[in-house]
Amino acid sequence: MGQGIDLVREHAPEHAALLDNFKDQLLLVLIARLGGDVTIPVAEVDATGNMLLSMSLDPEKRQFHFVLGRKQ
Repeated sequence: MGQGIDLVREHAPEHAALLDNFKDQLLLVLIARLGGDVTIPVAEVDATGNMLLSMSLDPEKRQFHFVLGRKQ
């Protein structure tokens, strides 16, 4: 998600700021769902280089849906 936001930043800084805030909120929600206290080894973060996160929105249910995949 970070690279996509950077591409938008020059032409639509308000949209980039909105997405940056969204990422912060998303992290808060995910940590809360995991019990509010999470420890992640550096090696696990480093190992995400070949992963992609896809996101969609279901407006009827007012829900976000995230799917973790692999880069090809």
